[in-house]
Amino acid sequence: MIKVGNATSVQIPIVFYASPALTAAAHVAAVQSGLSINEWFEHRVAMVIGAHDAVSDDDSAAPWPLACADLFVEVANNAPETLSGKWQLLYERIKLDKELWHWPTSTPEEIEDGLLPSEPYVSKARLRAAWPRLCAATFCM
Repeated sequence: MIKVGNATSVQIPIVFYASPALTAAAHVAAVQSGLSINEWFEHRVAMVIGAHDAVSDDDSAAPWPLACADLFVEVANNAPETLSGKWQLLYERIKLDKELWHWPTSTPEEIEDGLLPSEPYVSKARLRAAWPRLCAATFCM
C-alpha cells in the first residue's frame, strides 16, 4: 500500500516472472501453510524485510513473525489501553478495518433470557492473514 494524501491508499500491482518450477513450489508452500498464494507471498516478503530489520539497531523494526500477531490479538482484545506508540497506531488501523473484527450475534433465546451479545473482538485468523500488510503500513512509514 502506498499512502496518498491524508487517508487514501492505493495498491500497486507488482508483476514478476517465475519459472514453472518456482511457481509450482510457491503454490505447494502456500497450500501447505494454509494461505492463499497472495498471502503467502506477502508473508515471504515480510520475512525478508523482517530479517533485514532484525540486523538493524533501530527500535522501529517491524514485528513480522506471526507469533507477534497472536500476542497482539490477545492484548488488543483484553487490554487495548496498554498499547502505546506504533502499537497504538497499529490498533487504530485495525479498529478502522471492520473485516478484521468478529461481530457476535445473539440468538432469539438469548435475547429473551436478557443476555447481551458479547463485544466485538479482533479475529486472530483474519489478523494473521493481514499481518504483513498492517505491519508494513504501520512500522515502515
